[in-house]
Amino acid sequence: MELDELQKIWDTQNKEPIFTINMDGMHRVIKKKRNRTKFASNLNEWGLIMIAIVTASILFYRNADNWNFYSLLPGIVLLLTGVYVFIGRFKRKKMEKQFDQTILGDLDQAISNASFEIRRAKTFLWWYILPIASSSLLNMYTKGSSPAKWILVSLTFVLAHVVVNWSLNKAQVPGRKRLIKLREKITEEIQSE
Repeated sequence: MELDELQKIWDTQNKEPIFTINMDGMHRVIKKKRNRTKFASNLNEWGLIMIAIVTASILFYRNADNWNFYSLLPGIVLLLTGVYVFIGRFKRKKMEKQFDQTILGDLDQAISNASFEIRRAKTFLWWYILPIASSSLLNMYTKGSSPAKWILVSLTFVLAHVVVNWSLNKAQVPGRKRLIKLREKITEEIQSE
């Protein structure tokens, strides 16, 4: 909760300061948080879709003279991954429309978007890295790629996994916890009125 969104009121009976939430200001803060989570989800989705399309296109172009199952497989898997992300985006956007345009509704939408990104990050290894890595490594095996290429490609997938987990543990999970804590405080405030 941001301090400039609180209003200090003097309790004339007890002569003690008490605090109450400026609900209009709080709603503006929550809308910003909701928009931030929507922006992060949109950026992640379009980024993954574009990476899949561009990388698949490069793979198809580079293998244009050698069309075989193993050379096509990584590009096909990438395109299927892009379709999977796009379908997930469609479902998330549909779900966003179900929230009320109230303080709690906007906050619930922000929590829902944060939860969606956390689920995506937690399963990233299974639906993104493993299918793409296995098809890429299988293709490299059939081509007889050099040890240096094996190391470079393997390290790229390991690095992707490390970065996603770092983001999950350092930003996404703590961010959702802050949103949930804010929701609890607002719910307490509303119930005490």
